[in-house]
Amino acid sequence: MPNPAAAYHSIEVTGTHNRVLDIDLTTRTVTEIPVTAEDRRRYLGGKGLGIRYLYERLQPGVDPLGPDNVLILMMGVLMGTQAPCSSRFAALAKSPLTGLVASSSCGGPFGMALKTAGYDGLILTGDAGSPVVVEIGAYGVRFREAGDLWGRETHTAQAALDLERDDGALVIGPAGEHLV
Repeated sequence: MPNPAAAYHSIEVTGTHNRVLDIDLTTRTVTEIPVTAEDRRRYLGGKGLGIRYLYERLQPGVDPLGPDNVLILMMGVLMGTQAPCSSRFAALAKSPLTGLVASSSCGGPFGMALKTAGYDGLILTGDAGSPVVVEIGAYGVRFREAGDLWGRETHTAQAALDLERDDGALVIGPAGEHLV
């Protein structure tokens, strides 16, 4: 009789790039973190893998609204497969309300756009100091000033980005600007 535990340990996840983009907004440095087969086996992707990175990076007592908090956006391993609910991604950080992990299931084109650019997740750290657009594509990462977008509602900010049909964007709008 086959051993189900042995089958579980031999699972190989396909459809992933096995790399996460790590961006420090303070220094505007970009690194790639490899996702190992062991990470995939233990955490799979999405929220599970995001919590792993959050646990590794958050220092005890960090201010949830300060530059030492971490924002993690992780795509699920089924994203792009057309499986039910596979177009969602997880957003994780330390919650300013509870001081615990805040986790949201997010939709929209951003997740698939990041996956198409070759990444299974995005980790943002630091403080940009001023409004900034972070452009991510097959070419890599570019930063540009975004003072002209400050104060705009999310729909007008996205319209000003002049996105193509398959592009994705995350914008904060006035609520985010006021740390809501």
